[in-house]
Amino acid sequence: MRVVCNSSVLIALARICRLDLLKSLFGEVYVPEAVFREVVVEGKTKKEVSKISGAKWINKIGVRDARLAMFYKQFVDEGEAECLVLSLEMEDCLLIVDDKDARRFAEHLNLKYIGTLGVLVLAKKKGLLKSIRDLIYELRERGFYLGDDVIKMVLRETKENKT
Repeated sequence: MRVVCNSSVLIALARICRLDLLKSLFGEVYVPEAVFREVVVEGKTKKEVSKISGAKWINKIGVRDARLAMFYKQFVDEGEAECLVLSLEMEDCLLIVDDKDARRFAEHLNLKYIGTLGVLVLAKKKGLLKSIRDLIYELRERGFYLGDDVIKMVLRETKENKT
């Protein structure tokens, strides 16, 4: 399965030093040019950028249908628009995106998708992590917005709500 990843996921996982989970779970990850530009070029002063730009398993790729990406930009930001288009252009693809509007679009387009927390849950299910509780709270401490209801739901799903 191919994986297309948006910027918020890359940044969030890099901030908690768990970018490696994407490589362990998926091998290679594809990012559209707009995401690469947003994270690596425009975000070059942020400390997590070196972790992302140095990951040889993260592949920058252009979308073929630029007109469709321009259309989607009316509804979501440029990186998310290109992620949606790239996911449509690739066969058997998983989109990793956090933005609520982009996820709604993905659902409408019948795309498979998860978010940053979905990556953590999957990593736990695959035995790559014993617990995700501390990582979830570390994400929150480092500026990643997570509502209490979402945290409770994920901890309940992973059976970490009792500790």
